[in-house]
Amino acid sequence: MNWRVAGFLLTSAFSFSAFAQMQPGMPPRNLPSDYAATFQTKNATYAASLLPADQVKHIFAVDISKTYVVFEVACYPAQNGKVGIGPDDFLVKSGGNSEFIHSADAVTVASVIQEKNTPRPPSGRDVAVVPSATVGYESGTDPYSGRRVHGVYTEAGVGVGANPGPDPRFPPPPGSSPYDRQVLQAQLAQRALPWGQFTTPIAGYLYFPASRLKKNSNGTYELDYLADNSSRVQLQVPTKGR
Repeated sequence: MNWRVAGFLLTSAFSFSAFAQMQPGMPPRNLPSDYAATFQTKNATYAASLLPADQVKHIFAVDISKTYVVFEVACYPAQNGKVGIGPDDFLVKSGGNSEFIHSADAVTVASVIQEKNTPRPPSGRDVAVVPSATVGYESGTDPYSGRRVHGVYTEAGVGVGANPGPDPRFPPPPGSSPYDRQVLQAQLAQRALPWGQFTTPIAGYLYFPASRLKKNSNGTYELDYLADNSSRVQLQVPTKGR
């Protein structure tokens, strides 16, 4: 088992059911200006920062930093106001002619990471060369004496067989087992931007596939939110995390 997974299990007093019962999200920073980008509407002030890959690498039990880009997003409702937040309504693009993409949920992220980290099964063409030995019994006539003789003979050689698969002495890579996927999924869900109606500040993570998101030439990502009734939210988030 990967040491990050083991550490998570040893330091956590909660089961997976306890994770499900806890309110998702992260503690919001003190002020919107503590984030790298802000945008204010009549209903709320929105803020976001990109998490550096080196930081993402150490947040979760399994490293997702090479496969997903993680934004920390916060919403500060106006005084005496209520704001509805739907993480699926956040979109991001690299700018220019690139297309907006949706965030991925915890189930999708954990499944993609497990599939990526799972070793390929041996193909039918994979073979193993193994030593072999043959033991037999033979009889015949001695050419010099003309007498019948009997004896045991051995013959050494090599054989070719199907690859037996992974060596059981070596554990599978981190993140490749179903249990690793469950642990990662619980952590991703617990830190994700929450759904619902809110009257107080909230924050959480959004996960976007890195393969579909390239850095903009001006060093920013455009993170939009389409569900604020008073205005379209447009956050210009620097690609250098903060």
